Amino acid sequence: MPGFLLDTNVISGLAPDRSDQSGFASEDFRNWVVENEQQIFLSVITIAEIQAGIAALERRRATRRASALSQWLEALFSLYGNKVLPFTPAIALLTGTLLDKAIGSGIDPGFEDAAIAATAKFHDLTIVTNNLRHFQHFAVALKR
Repeated sequence: MPGFLLDTNVISGLAPDRSDQSGFASEDFRNWVVENEQQIFLSVITIAEIQAGIAALERRRATRRASALSQWLEALFSLYGNKVLPFTPAIALLTGTLLDKAIGSGIDPGFEDAAIAATAKFHDLTIVTNNLRHFQHFAVALKR
């Protein structure tokens, strides 16, 4: 399946009221997303990270922002529903292998990035990210 897996920091750049200096909220990037819509995928891990951010906002009583992000997340489900890739047993095994290899090299990338990298590797996707260094030790295709 050729295409792109958007990292959490990239899709978050498209969230409402987001002041993103990385360029991922730019009109050019938004146009790129529209032009490549059929080839763009999300990981269920990204959905979990976004929901964790919403829950943190709710805990801190930032309810207006949390509500806006919840509505945006629902819109993502509508748009990408069948293109949100699951965390399967095969991807879990690959995640564990990638995570251990990184830790064995003295790098602790964290579970989420390892899981996103494993999802991309399993589906032969290019990760679109603003954090290239988080993924470069996983030997996956990257795009900024």
